[in-house]
Amino acid sequence: MPPVPDRTASLRRAASPCVSAVALAFLAVSAAPASYAQAPPLDLTGMTFVSSTDDDTEVVVRAETARYRPDADVADLDRVTAFVHPSPGKTIEIRCDEGTLNLDSNSFWARGNVRGRTDDGREFRAPWVRYSHEEGLLYTNAPVRIAEAGTTLEGGGFRYYVREDRFRLLGGATVVQES
Repeated sequence: MPPVPDRTASLRRAASPCVSAVALAFLAVSAAPASYAQAPPLDLTGMTFVSSTDDDTEVVVRAETARYRPDADVADLDRVTAFVHPSPGKTIEIRCDEGTLNLDSNSFWARGNVRGRTDDGREFRAPWVRYSHEEGLLYTNAPVRIAEAGTTLEGGGFRYYVREDRFRLLGGATVVQES
């Protein structure tokens, strides 16, 4: 029999007991049986989602406000900061105006004024990016601007294979001359 997927992703927030109660309610609804899938959306303030396996934290997503939709097992987020930890000691930080987090797959879609930074100092900006946790892939097909080691590049998108720390710029990359 195939192993059952680990759905022990937890919500943590070092704040008041009220916030902890909301986090527990959120976790209870997300881990509830299918009959709860018809439950109404749950509005949250100050949400932090932490996905981890064993001792490794893989994804941390913080949002000022969120609406959890149990029928789709997703959270719609506003004013978001996400941290992806593809391997110990590596972090990718992403900030955006809004996003959608799939709690089943730990993948997310960041939209609106997306800004990101890798540990090695590479910075990127795009209208949107998606992160596929299963593939270990951060990507966009939208125009992107990337700054790295004093050079700024523009392209029609990128693919960042986070586990391999391999970055590929798409769509006719050009070097931007700063004046």
